[in-house]
Amino acid sequence: MNVVCEHDLRIERVWYDVSSGQLFIQAGEFVSGIELAGIPDSDFESRTPIRHLRVHPSRTAVVCMHEDGNETWLPADMWLPDGFTPPDLLS
Repeated sequence: MNVVCEHDLRIERVWYDVSSGQLFIQAGEFVSGIELAGIPDSDFESRTPIRHLRVHPSRTAVVCMHEDGNETWLPADMWLPDGFTPPDLLS
């Protein structure tokens, strides 16, 4: 049997927890974090540090604002179970 699961994850809040190194989102009662350092550098639009985080107006992505003005968008489904696995854990 095939099952299609569609998630309508609408991010309400985003924050970075320095003590754990995780980037968290909240969508209703759903709260999840992913290790920011686990995201490959090649997935970011800039190698400069992230200066600010915000929720995209569509509420379907986190926008990372870099010091050089570039933006990296991280889709909400990265925070779902099995939505993101750091490359070093794939092998």
